[in-house]
Amino acid sequence: MSGKKGQITNKKGQLVIISGPSGSGKTTICDRLKENLCIQQSVSYTTRKPRGAEKNGIDYHFINKTRFIKLIEEEKLIEYAEYCGFLYGTPIEPVEEAIKNGRTFILAIDVQGALQVKRKISNMISIFIMPPGDEVLQLRLEKRLTDNKASMQKRLKLAKEELKYSKYYDYCVINDQLDDTIERIKRIINIP
Repeated sequence: MSGKKGQITNKKGQLVIISGPSGSGKTTICDRLKENLCIQQSVSYTTRKPRGAEKNGIDYHFINKTRFIKLIEEEKLIEYAEYCGFLYGTPIEPVEEAIKNGRTFILAIDVQGALQVKRKISNMISIFIMPPGDEVLQLRLEKRLTDNKASMQKRLKLAKEELKYSKYYDYCVINDQLDDTIERIKRIINIP
């Protein structure tokens, strides 16, 4: 990208995968990165119910399982996975369009989805967000106040399993201080 901050040029866009366990901060990181006008992120589909103030079409497209399966059959998802008993998937069309138009497209997805995308697309950057430690991860999940104790324990167990997949990513970034994490990722993906 050249020119003023946020100015889009005719260069080819890039795909960036950002993964990490629940509570690692990937959603907050992506929200901050999207403040740059050359970065785009799609709205994923999920079969789970909205949490808190989440809005349909903004945070996720909340759909039923039958409709989700139809999207898979019609090959309209670049990736999909089951996570904690719910299905999540990313529509392919916005990814292709953003890259064609010179934008950086961010996929905030779990490790299952990331491995699917890596098999389909070779030219991308993958970043794994690491929590600074188990205690911090647990505190972040508790702060959400969106999960019951059993669900939170399931997420913590799954998070520990997901950490093993960090070796398959191009970069691992420890999210200890959010501003430092954002700056490091901006350098990795070469945006201002």
